[in-house]
Parts: sequence; structure tokens; C-alpha cells
Amino acid sequence: MAMVAARAGVSGQTVSRVVNDSPRVDPATRERVEEAMAELGYRPK
Repeated sequence: MAMVAARAGVSGQTVSRVVNDSPRVDPATRERVEEAMAELGYRPK
């Protein structure tokens, strides 16, 4: 998760919010995190 956060330029907590589909994430930030997850092949447990 730390690698995704670093790639997207956000905190680990923000990545966690995206993974858990929290409404507290800005749509543009969510998109950056999802792109970073795809680029890195990250799949949440």
C-alpha cells in the first residue's frame, strides 16, 4: 500500500479510503490512486 501511496502522491490512509470505497475521497484523488494501483498491479487483500 505504501508504494501505491507514493506513486499517487497521497497518504496510506487515503489509499485505504479508496480501497474501502469511502465517500471522503475527492474524485480526482480517487482516480490517481486507482491508476497507481493498476500500474503497480496492486490488489487489496
